[in-house]
Amino acid sequence: MQRLFRMLTVCAALAATTTVEAQAPQSSTPRPAAAGQEYLFPSGAGMLFFHVRPDRAQDFESVLTRLADALDSTIDPVRKQQASSWKMFRSAETPREQVIYVFLFDPAVAGADYDPVKVLSEAAPADVQGLYERLRDGVVRVERMGLAKLR
Repeated sequence: MQRLFRMLTVCAALAATTTVEAQAPQSSTPRPAAAGQEYLFPSGAGMLFFHVRPDRAQDFESVLTRLADALDSTIDPVRKQQASSWKMFRSAETPREQVIYVFLFDPAVAGADYDPVKVLSEAAPADVQGLYERLRDGVVRVERMGLAKLR
């Protein structure tokens, strides 16, 4: 676990990241936080970093619980494949300005969308607006990183 954490820390420090800006949904169904391919990982692995306000961390984690439940109970074969390699971490250090959550996808399913709001909208369409708002209110920024395997 320490090796994984060190690897994530080095990757975060050395690799270029793409910041995903949150946008308010245009309709009653939330849209992904960014258009295009922000939640695709064609390189075979990837990470999302969620920087969350410490006073909203518990609320954020309650949404993550719903996301984990959605992944665990899906009948969609692509989502099942994603669920098997979708790992969620929380920074172990005491947060100062932000709590950082890391989603690690290794391996990432080619062509699959890893947008957590989309996963929630498929699993709980009646609840997704409220879940999106809880995410939006707590998340300061999201960073995306595609990874290329070296070994």
